[in-house]
Amino acid sequence: MSRKKSAHAPIRAVENRSTPRPGPACDSLRTYEQFGRLAILEGGLAGSSFVDVNVLANLAQHQLDSDYAENAANLLRAAEHLSFAALAPTHFTPRIPAELKAAVADELDRLTALALQRWSESADAANRKIIESIFESAILEARVAFDRSAYRRSLQMARAAEALAHVTAGLPTTFPSERALIRSLAS
Repeated sequence: MSRKKSAHAPIRAVENRSTPRPGPACDSLRTYEQFGRLAILEGGLAGSSFVDVNVLANLAQHQLDSDYAENAANLLRAAEHLSFAALAPTHFTPRIPAELKAAVADELDRLTALALQRWSESADAANRKIIESIFESAILEARVAFDRSAYRRSLQMARAAEALAHVTAGLPTTFPSERALIRSLAS
């Protein structure tokens, strides 16, 4: 005797296997994928953006090695946004509708306010001294880019600052292997 499925049988939720479960394994996977994307983007970078991205990537590796995978993922997310900002046009974006410009301005304000609030409210502010100049530069450059109508660059810089604001306790007080980085950048 065969059983037919009822047309009214309960529907079971299908687990999405393409999305990793939250937790340390997810942070590690996210970090691994971000290192790969940064490796691709780095080829187009030069100057201060190259240095900032490399500093964040090296800090991320240090954080990963020190079991701070979430910090590593946020540092790499910031580095990725800085990379996109550096590769985006630095001046006027032609023919953007007024509604889109207003939406960009709103998003820039939201991201900047969120980043500044999270940064200032964190008990880890002293711990983040090592990334403070990159954070401050991203906030400033986001506004400068918007004023120049470089909207993509503006939003990427604001997203980088917002990602850096998520970094918590665990950062070193000085840059790990700073001499090695300076030597590699100088060569």
